[in-house]
Amino acid sequence: MIAKEVQPVLVAQPRGGVKLVEARYHNLTDDPHMFFVHYWAVGDAVSLAKAIRRAVDTTNVVPMPGGAA
Repeated sequence: MIAKEVQPVLVAQPRGGVKLVEARYHNLTDDPHMFFVHYWAVGDAVSLAKAIRRAVDTTNVVPMPGGAA
């Protein structure tokens, strides 16, 4: 995700029982900076998918054609 999306994603995740393990970036010269997060969660697949979806919805990700809405 880009820098302005980091905080909304980090706020959305714990609400679904998903815990942040690590947030980082790899390249110093990319523009915009791309951040990566690593999470840990245990639970039923549907609940975890909904929690992840809430975080993805805070970003500017555009669903792929034919993908799940």
